[in-house]
Amino acid sequence: MKQTITEYQFVDSFRHAGRETQFSVPARRAIFAHLEDYEESTGAELELDPIGICCEFAEYPSAREAADNYGFEPDGDDDDAREKSALEWLQNQTQVVEFDGGLVIQQF
Repeated sequence: MKQTITEYQFVDSFRHAGRETQFSVPARRAIFAHLEDYEESTGAELELDPIGICCEFAEYPSAREAADNYGFEPDGDDDDAREKSALEWLQNQTQVVEFDGGLVIQQF
């Protein structure tokens, strides 16, 4: 049995699972869009599992902070260059979902 959900239902499912503080609302919306794109591009149907998503993904305010968490030291002379270096490194390591206010990565 399959049920199609809206972005609102997806975002709210984290509250119902007791995980409303795991991701910001903009991050949850970005994850929803990312997973919808994945379904459309692969033809796969995903099961809604907020707790599984919380275990698989993490939100960060910047690529530098996410990369630092994995021991990467970004290149560059200024903050913008280091952020760009960190983002490129992350994109080579894992799935990165950018949104206004930060990014979500698939933990690795």
